[in-house]
Formats: sequence, structure tokens, C-alpha cells
Amino acid sequence: MTHAPRHIQTQRDQVTFAIVLIAIGVIGVVTQYWQPSADIGGWVVMVIGLAFLALFGSTREYRYAVPGGIMTGLGAGIVASQSVHWATSEGEGGAVVLGLGIGFLSILALQTFAAGVHNRWWPLIPGGILGSVGTALLIGGQAVQLLDYWGIALVAIGLVVLWRALASRRPEA
Repeated sequence: MTHAPRHIQTQRDQVTFAIVLIAIGVIGVVTQYWQPSADIGGWVVMVIGLAFLALFGSTREYRYAVPGGIMTGLGAGIVASQSVHWATSEGEGGAVVLGLGIGFLSILALQTFAAGVHNRWWPLIPGGILGSVGTALLIGGQAVQLLDYWGIALVAIGLVVLWRALASRRPEA
């Protein structure tokens, strides 16, 4: 794998920083003249995430996919939590947690388009956990009560993974 010269990496980092600053600045200028009735924090997070996704789209560099996916998903969850009238506070929180989980899971999809990245499955862990918790919170009732057993579920999954790892190691004859 070849690396870009240091001055190019520095220039790319400066461009990234500049785009994020511009996105935040545009939001700041707009909110000075337009006072929305709702909190715009979720929109700010989502716009910053979309700026990172735009950088990812133009460069195919994985380092932009990670914050882009996470921040866009989190921002979308925050916006959804504020835009919908939820029957319970669990539903409101569930929207945020589910959005964050989807943001992590989007990294799996984005990495297929990234240059030189293969089989990075780590986003599946936080994305799966956050997605499950967020979904349970949105469903409510007994689904939320099932969250009391998350420790048992993780131990069971860990034991299955350990068993498969040890079973695949066959002693050489």
C-alpha cells in the first residue's frame, strides 16, 4: 500500500477541517437570521456527518466514512426524536439510540466503497447493540424488559464465539 506524501496528507487534512468549519459556520449564520421553533442540535450533527460523507464520496478514504456514518446516524436520530410526538420518553430515546446504531451499521456498507478496506466488521458490534436497544425502546413494554437480560445474551454470544474459535483449531498430527 502506498501512502501519499506528507504534504498531500496535510493538505487533505486542511481541506477536511475547512469543510467541517464551513458546514458549522453556514449553520451558525442561518440560525442567526432564522430562529427555528425546535432545537437544531440534531441538524448540526447531521450536517457535519453529511460533510464527512461528502469527503468520503470524493476521496473513498475510510477515515471519513467512520465519523460520517456515526454523526449522520446520530443526527438523524436526534431529529427524529424531536420531530415525532412519542407516546413515551422511551420512544424518544429509542429514536436517538437506533439512529446511532444505524450510523455504525452504515460504516459496514460504506467500507465496500472505501479504497483498500476489507472485512472490518467492528461496526457490527456497537451497531448491533445500539440498534437492538433502540428498537426495544421504540417497541416498549416487554421489549424493554428483555433488555434486563443483555448481560446473559452477551455471555452466551461470547461462549459461542469462543467455542467456534477453539473448535476450528485442530491439532496438527
